[in-house]
Amino acid sequence: MGSNLAKMIFKDDFKFGWIATEFEKKLPLELDFRLEAANCIECKEMFKKNDSMHIPKVYEQYTNPRVMVMSYEDGIPLNRVK
Repeated sequence: MGSNLAKMIFKDDFKFGWIATEFEKKLPLELDFRLEAANCIECKEMFKKNDSMHIPKVYEQYTNPRVMVMSYEDGIPLNRVK
């Protein structure tokens, strides 16, 4: 749909149809918080023996495609670590 719309608007001048096609494929995956929750759970498992880092708990029972519920963790954000 997006790539077809871009072709209609820009005719032959639009050389980046592949971008719209990629967005069409990837955006639904990026917007599904169940996938993000699965990645977070996997990351938590990978770093479970690292005491210098704490990854919030994901509450899978409350997570759905549009909402991801995690525990609140008080601490220093990664972008402020010195």
